[in-house]
Amino acid sequence: MPRKSAYKQVLSIGTAVVLGFALFTGSLDGAPKLLSPQSDEQAAALAEKQSESPNRTDDEADLVARLESGTASSSDSKGGQSTGDGSESTTTGTAGDVSSNATPIDEVENPDLDRARGVYLTSIPDYAGNPYVALRADGTHPLGTPSFTLDEYERATEEGCFKKFSKLDSLGRTRKALACIGPESLGQGKRGDISRVHPAGWHQQRYDFIPGQSLYNRCHLIAWSLCGENANRKNLLTGTRYLNETGMLPFEEQILGYIRDTGNHVLYRVTPMYNEEELVCRGVRLEAQSVEDHGKTLCFHAYCYNLQPHVQIDYATGRNQASGD
Repeated sequence: MPRKSAYKQVLSIGTAVVLGFALFTGSLDGAPKLLSPQSDEQAAALAEKQSESPNRTDDEADLVARLESGTASSSDSKGGQSTGDGSESTTTGTAGDVSSNATPIDEVENPDLDRARGVYLTSIPDYAGNPYVALRADGTHPLGTPSFTLDEYERATEEGCFKKFSKLDSLGRTRKALACIGPESLGQGKRGDISRVHPAGWHQQRYDFIPGQSLYNRCHLIAWSLCGENANRKNLLTGTRYLNETGMLPFEEQILGYIRDTGNHVLYRVTPMYNEEELVCRGVRLEAQSVEDHGKTLCFHAYCYNLQPHVQIDYATGRNQASGD
């Protein structure tokens, strides 16, 4: 075997061992330097919601990896459909991009994958005043532990920056986005206009008690400041001002600050979570981990609520009215 190939093979094996240890034992030292951890009350509510979900076993961790890669069989997932690379797209969409390639509703979320991760909509506690809740949190990762696979980490370490946006489903809903973000990917110059993009469930209303008055924002899954994608329909969803500014923005600013301070990279995934065929998502899951130090400095997995205090939202349509509370 040539010396270069042998070296690459040894390096790959060593990386896999380190990443596997970090991902599945959670034993990396150092707490993530991010937002303040959730309150004791919120952590207790989450624990109660997830009390019926057992800890992930080695077999379940393997199933997660195979479901993510699309290599699990129907018997593995008990009849669930895999959302492998065939349902993903790396091309930039346009404002009216709901095409014949739209993904069927039943492929928007893989319930077997969500169960294997122990994260699904019914496990999220009701909103209690905090814009987010940490998922799979522990003493080492108080802001949650992400579910990235070794393949995703290897792609980040080998390719550097990339971005991958899922196709819209047959209802025109935005799905998940995955990216490796670094200095090379950050948005440059002035952000362009996105007012012609109308994501699923877009029924804009204005309320005097909301800063800026508009209820809805065209929320980027991967922020323009992080990836430079602006009017890509596959990267925009109907989100409240509260979700965009209070929920997601602090996490995005932490990623941006980390990259600017270190010049390093962050593996980042954003997943909207819908209730059946509703057009507006109930919230979004944010997963991030610094690449070069395997999450020692930056690591979180949080669910941000897509709601607006004092507004009642019909998530099936996006229509809304003041709640009067």
